[in-house]
Amino acid sequence: MLKYSQLHKSGTRNILTTIRTLSSTRMVEMKYSLQDEVAKVQEWWATERFKDITRPYSALDVVKHRGSLGASNVAYPSSVQAQKLFKLVNTSFKERTPLHTLGVIDPVQMTQLAKCDDLKVAYVSGWACSSTMVGSTNEVSPDFGDYPYDTVPNQVERIFKAQQMHDRKSFLDTIEKKAQPVDYLKPIIADADMGHGGPTTVMKLAKLFAEKGAAAIHLEDQLPGGKRCGHLGGAVLVPTSTHLARLVATRLQWDIMGVENMVIARTDSCNSKLISSSCDPRDHEFIQGITNVGIEAWSEILVDLESSNATSSTIGAAEIEWYNSNKLVTFDQAVEEQLSTEEFKQYMSEKAKLKSTLQRNYVSLREMRSIAQTVAPSKAVHFDWDLPRSPEGYYMFEGGMKAAMRRSLVFSPYADMIWLETKTPDLAQAQQFSREIHSTYPNTKLVYNLSPSFNWLKQGFSPEQLKSFIWDLAKEGFVLQLVSLAGLHVDGVSFWELANSFQTDGMAAYVDLVQQKERDIGCDLLTHQRWSGAEYVDSVMKVVQNGSSSKTLSTSGESFTETQF
Repeated sequence: MLKYSQLHKSGTRNILTTIRTLSSTRMVEMKYSLQDEVAKVQEWWATERFKDITRPYSALDVVKHRGSLGASNVAYPSSVQAQKLFKLVNTSFKERTPLHTLGVIDPVQMTQLAKCDDLKVAYVSGWACSSTMVGSTNEVSPDFGDYPYDTVPNQVERIFKAQQMHDRKSFLDTIEKKAQPVDYLKPIIADADMGHGGPTTVMKLAKLFAEKGAAAIHLEDQLPGGKRCGHLGGAVLVPTSTHLARLVATRLQWDIMGVENMVIARTDSCNSKLISSSCDPRDHEFIQGITNVGIEAWSEILVDLESSNATSSTIGAAEIEWYNSNKLVTFDQAVEEQLSTEEFKQYMSEKAKLKSTLQRNYVSLREMRSIAQTVAPSKAVHFDWDLPRSPEGYYMFEGGMKAAMRRSLVFSPYADMIWLETKTPDLAQAQQFSREIHSTYPNTKLVYNLSPSFNWLKQGFSPEQLKSFIWDLAKEGFVLQLVSLAGLHVDGVSFWELANSFQTDGMAAYVDLVQQKERDIGCDLLTHQRWSGAEYVDSVMKVVQNGSSSKTLSTSGESFTETQF
């Protein structure tokens, strides 16, 4: 590089010539570097990891948004964990065995899960975070997704850092005590809710999860602000295209970062009754309207009632009366009601032909109206999906397996796994879903929520069926299975049992229910100082102080009470 004094002496003309030469050289260097980086990304995408993934953007799109630092100079441990998870998922899918686990809510539960060799992954629930620790606000609440969007990533970071600490402790024990190693680094799957906003928010959220240690996240097709736990009423879906954009945004963010983290596309359409917009024709067959003519929209009636200061009970009764008087139907159901049986059969046949001709599994409302008009030119099918819309503008939606399968087929090429959220644990339903998805995408791995929201004792399972349910699901390709809130429930059950007994039995309750039980089952929390890593820190201090700290070590001498055990 020429110094300024040298350039100054050469004169203005020479300065400009030199700058042009340097700029040209730099551009050539950048061109070759850009080509090399694009080639590396293309080679990366061609690996086994991404062979089933579709991207609507190019490798150049990724490279030009990375910045000059690039991806090769930044390492994310979560990507290493994701590679581990990918191998586990693939192995389980090929063998049709479950990768089942329990949701954990703190580092204590994580360490106990880690000692179970057959539980190879960990799960962090948004529901649990919403109800037990809500980041900067400290406002616990139901699972409405209304907490700061960094809440679950911060919980992941807490769990992941604990995993790393206990891994270091175990590694040291393996070297110095010849102890059996424990795999504390179980890949973390985390709940990303609905993404908490538009594509840029989704990208920021995905970046946080990758930075903080999540090997995988799941995103559900619900609306920010209309989000509910999948087992509550009132959930609002977003159009299929909106959720697809979230999956693409997540993948792009991780491609820019150069990580292999996995994204799970979850659909709540099996249970949902509302959708935020009718903009996507892939949703049209499931949006409901009414067939009555000359009806005033419910939203207009509501405004009039509110303007007249009607009581809440009056408004509630009026709403029930309106929807009872105006049955909700899809367009297909409206056609069936208003045309003859033969005309309806012809309508369905022409509809199937159009789908085949267009090579797609959906038709729009416009196309359905056109078919109905062709089949019965002298009749007009009355159908209005705007009149029953909610005060927020949401459309009525016929949720169910058909909608869930339709959406999941759209999401499958863009996701690493597909999650079907259900109302009940139903093996026959799971088989139907699996066979529909795998008929088009045979390599799609599936996810199942073994939810504590289900009353498992009332589902008709025999003891043998209940025990085999997880393994039966795995045979259908439901590889990842999780009891999402297991940590929350066991925390409540065990502490309630202790607290309830402690109030009358004092230390006898503690010894019987905790300390003796820890001893009997070999729980390492019996010696909680050692569990926390005190010996590991002592070992580090020996190195720092060149072995001269033997008198002040925290785990030596008569002051260390755990020598009693």
